[in-house]
Amino acid sequence: MQLEQAVAATSALTTLITVPATLLAAHWTRRSTDRAANAAVVAGLDQSQATVAAAQCQERAAREESLESARRSAYAEFLSAVDVFVRIVTALPDIPRASRRELLDQKATAVVQARAGVAVLGPPPVLSQAEKVAEQCAQLEKLALSRAVLRSAISALEDAWCPRNAEWCQDPHHNSAHVAWGLLCEWGRLEDEERWEKLDFLEFTLRESHALDAEQVKQVLEVANSVAFWDEMIGGFIRDPLLERFQAVRDNFADAAYGSVDLVA
Repeated sequence: MQLEQAVAATSALTTLITVPATLLAAHWTRRSTDRAANAAVVAGLDQSQATVAAAQCQERAAREESLESARRSAYAEFLSAVDVFVRIVTALPDIPRASRRELLDQKATAVVQARAGVAVLGPPPVLSQAEKVAEQCAQLEKLALSRAVLRSAISALEDAWCPRNAEWCQDPHHNSAHVAWGLLCEWGRLEDEERWEKLDFLEFTLRESHALDAEQVKQVLEVANSVAFWDEMIGGFIRDPLLERFQAVRDNFADAAYGSVDLVA
């Protein structure tokens, strides 16, 4: 009887010890499982964030590449427009008078339109240089028609010189062409009073040269009434100040836009 009671007591004690141990083991198992699950969630979250960050980087790089491509296209279009414009300004004296205004307007408008693309896409340093180019083009446009009149007249007078000795030739037409050419070359440096005194003589020599028709003579005399930028419009045998200034600002823009003018030469 006592033995049975002892066995029963031992069994009860064992049960009391085993149940908490089992519960404790279950608790730690569940806790480990929860930790593993949490670690998996964190790892998955980190991976997702890394994937999103990588996608964002790729998207940002694609946008930057697209923007850079658009900028380069805008820069190239602007340079092309201003180069075509200046070529027209240079060629204007050889273009029929009736076509000069319309052609000049077309090319000047193209410059304005191309500059708008740079204004939208270009960073401030590039836009600043583009503005300087546009200003120089505007100055060229302002003087282009008068410049064409003068340079066309100068060229025609030179063609009418004596083919042997222009300074000593006695032919009245050859002589008048040479004198008129000299007057036009120095016209901008004469005093106002001196110009008024020589205006009739200029008209006479222009007509006597037989190098210009009546309409050309009229246009030259109209331009001669305003001598602002005269030397720049006439230019020189070697230097052309207007085009030199344009080329300087054009090159500065190219350097700012591309880093080297060689890339857009």
